[in-house]
Amino acid sequence: MLYVISITDFVDLMLFSLLLFLAGLLGMIHNYKNYLVTMMSVELMYLGAISNFVFYSGFLGDSRGAVYGLLTLILAACESAIGLGLLIVLYRFGRSVDFSSYEALGG
Repeated sequence: MLYVISITDFVDLMLFSLLLFLAGLLGMIHNYKNYLVTMMSVELMYLGAISNFVFYSGFLGDSRGAVYGLLTLILAACESAIGLGLLIVLYRFGRSVDFSSYEALGG
């Protein structure tokens, strides 16, 4: 059974998901040179978008948004695992997680 959200709670939850997305966006803007902070900021942006799916599905009383949110969460977890694997390889290569250290790789 899906919980139906009232309109006042829905607005509060939309503001919360907007704040999550904006926190991730600001993290990417201010720390774009650090790979680890960039990855965490992307995950925050994913969380803000996924929470929109879930909140809309609760507001409309339909479970499709929650299913889309779950599938997107699985995709974000796969992306994060690949990104952290790349981070480990890059750290072994240059002993740093800053993007400026890897200009010699030329990619």
